[in-house]
Amino acid sequence: MSATPPPLPAYALVCREYGNPPQIAVEALAQPLAPAAGEVVIDVACAALNFTDHLMMQGRYQDKPALPCVPGLDAAGTVRAVGAGVTHLKSGDAVVSSGVVGAYASQLVAPASRVIPLPPGLSPQDAVASINSHLTAYHGLVDRAGLKAGERVLVLGASGAVGRAALQLAAHLGAELFSVERAAGELLLRDHARGSALTVAPAALRQGLKELLGPRGADIVVDPVGDLYTEPAARALAWRGRLLVIGFAAGAIPSVPMNLLLLKGASLVGVYCGGLLVNEEAQFTAQLARVFGLLAEGVLTPSTWEAAPARDFADAWQRFSAPRGAKVLLDFGR
Repeated sequence: MSATPPPLPAYALVCREYGNPPQIAVEALAQPLAPAAGEVVIDVACAALNFTDHLMMQGRYQDKPALPCVPGLDAAGTVRAVGAGVTHLKSGDAVVSSGVVGAYASQLVAPASRVIPLPPGLSPQDAVASINSHLTAYHGLVDRAGLKAGERVLVLGASGAVGRAALQLAAHLGAELFSVERAAGELLLRDHARGSALTVAPAALRQGLKELLGPRGADIVVDPVGDLYTEPAARALAWRGRLLVIGFAAGAIPSVPMNLLLLKGASLVGVYCGGLLVNEEAQFTAQLARVFGLLAEGVLTPSTWEAAPARDFADAWQRFSAPRGAKVLLDFGR
């Protein structure tokens, strides 16, 4: 029987210079890494290349770490060692670390408070690929909007990662679903409960939403797109409606006439998971753990992903910069 090969030396991807692409060097990690009290050491299997990471490595993010630095915020792997006072994790546990700078390394020291155990049946890859989109949908619909069964939910950008997760979660929670997505230069508006749909030009979205939703309107609008979509959706809100401001994927940051909100008793509600992490860390990890549970149960479908060897960072950067609809993961296992 052949002997087990020795483990590869631990290494990190070190950003030496911001840019597009950034200057990334593969460098050995000082060994051994040891956790302090309240920390864990993780053997990283994979890490996500997120939009935030992409901006940060170009020097375009609001937080600009001093160089050289090890980038990356979300990693998944196995606990190697735990520090004093850590009771919810043990060596060998499959985990995700979220919001911990330095994720682009084959070993990572992370605060135990930001490390979430993975439930059985959920792979590290599926978990780490789904953090941004699925946690955003959960935080928005459950925490910020307080979605109740029977409410009407309109999802803009329904074909995107956040939109798909929001539709699945809202359906699970008993909502009546409506959606908007682009289709060949036009907008496809769907009534999911009745199985009906209509197609309108972007300039006719306001009228299309009137036809789709009728006089009752939507109790909650999930808006990750902004631009020309937001004002028509705000006009389609029901009394006491909530418009979830998630992002501006369509381009411009829109303005909403305040009298629309006043007359409807409606609310604009910001949904920012990064702010939740900074201001309510325990809530962040609790909500992410619930998202992982829903993924493991099959309620939510994981985001699609494709892996690139971490040592070949140029390939991963190129894949991200020419998106094909899949999350790019850095694979530290090869």
